[in-house]
Amino acid sequence: MPRNSSAGRSRDTALVLLTAASGSVDALAFIALGHVFAGVMTGNLVLLAIGLGSRSPGDAGFALVALAGFSVAVVVTGRVLRPVNHLGADGNRTGPGGSVGRGWWTGGVYACLAVETFVLAVLGVVWAVVGGRPDGAERGALIAVLAVAMGLQTGAMLAAGPGGAPTTYFTSTLSNLLISPAGGLVAAARVVALVVGAVGAAALHTWDPAWAALPPPLLTATALILAMSKGPRRRGT
Repeated sequence: MPRNSSAGRSRDTALVLLTAASGSVDALAFIALGHVFAGVMTGNLVLLAIGLGSRSPGDAGFALVALAGFSVAVVVTGRVLRPVNHLGADGNRTGPGGSVGRGWWTGGVYACLAVETFVLAVLGVVWAVVGGRPDGAERGALIAVLAVAMGLQTGAMLAAGPGGAPTTYFTSTLSNLLISPAGGLVAAARVVALVVGAVGAAALHTWDPAWAALPPPLLTATALILAMSKGPRRRGT
């Protein structure tokens, strides 16, 4: 089996795992942290607008916190990693079967994902300490941290260029799948992973809230290890 083919499949699998992690994170944020999202910023913009338009600015607070955390992480990541050939809005730089392009991830992309994994792991510990039911200021702090983690992941995928793909936003990806379902098997797998990750997080939060934040760091760590062990790295940041 050619190494490039094996490495490409491993990278596609890593993208699916990262997507499952983002689905899990967004589900937790919505369920337990003020009904906002950690990675879907267009949704937060709508929630922010609803809060302002309904004269309930307090309801917009968590959405604003998430937007701020995500934005800072994306901007910093973009400046540090110098994104290579930004992905288009549809995220459709795909090869046969919907696999992503042949570009390999840089050491900087791996480092960014490692930082994300560490952040999610620390948050998982804090989450367990508060019993999975944070209150007041704890919610604001946790949504900010989760949004930073999703911003890091988004920035890393943008910096990956042709070797990356959307793992935190899917409107255009879903639209393209509806138009041409046969041409995007890996993209379809990412969409399914998003749903599975969200369902798993919601179910775990219902069963035992204290452990609900455990899957995201495990998923990102597995994705990182898989990608690093199978694929060559491009030089540079």
